[in-house]
Amino acid sequence: MNEEQRYFNKIAEGYQALDTGSTPVRKFSEVPSLLKYAQPLAGAAILELACSDGFFSRLLKNAGAASVLAMDLSPQMIELACLEEARKPLGIAYRVGSVLEMGVLGQFDMVFSPFVMSYAKDRQELLAMCRALYRNLKPGGRLLSMNDNPSLLPDSETGFSKYGKIKRIAPPVQDGARLTVTWVAPDSNATLQSLAFECRYYTRESLEWALTEAGFVDVCIHHPEVSPEGLAAYGQAYWALFLEHPLLVFIAARRP
Repeated sequence: MNEEQRYFNKIAEGYQALDTGSTPVRKFSEVPSLLKYAQPLAGAAILELACSDGFFSRLLKNAGAASVLAMDLSPQMIELACLEEARKPLGIAYRVGSVLEMGVLGQFDMVFSPFVMSYAKDRQELLAMCRALYRNLKPGGRLLSMNDNPSLLPDSETGFSKYGKIKRIAPPVQDGARLTVTWVAPDSNATLQSLAFECRYYTRESLEWALTEAGFVDVCIHHPEVSPEGLAAYGQAYWALFLEHPLLVFIAARRP
């Protein structure tokens, strides 16, 4: 096991202890936004990369995907996903692997990559990741990538903890800058706990460059939405900061 796998295994321990799915940002924004931008899902063969504990894998399968192959670098994350699959089988296939080393796993209708690009060490590795995503799509296939917002406030901690996730970019704000992400989520005793990990920030220009250079067309960046249920539960004023300065975006693109 390499150093990077050991790092993500430690994060997996935090995912096991915390209920990130119950946080407002995930429940009322990430989930409904993903289900909106991932359509059409019915009958689709999907490859998910950086699947973590399989939270989104299960969401996509339950939403109508014909098949989901999900991969993560962390053996412990995949173990968590497989335990849930054993508890409630959905027919999702999980495997341990690296985006940069995976080769061609198939020709998929859609590749979903939650925050994969945030772990590129530099622009050239970002491009290599985008090329790997491209190779696994059939002609006409779609990429949907959930990314850290390239217009993210450097201090996305102040006022954001109520949503269940905070972020901070270490100055100077430029490609490859250290980005610290912290979940603020309840444990099994409903006590809020923190889980922090680090990735990297990339500008919109670099993200669009890497995708276009890899061969993608129709690159489009979408802001997340808040579901009617989330607005009803907390009110418009509660979500105002998040909607003006979202913590994440969805990037859609297509292989011609």
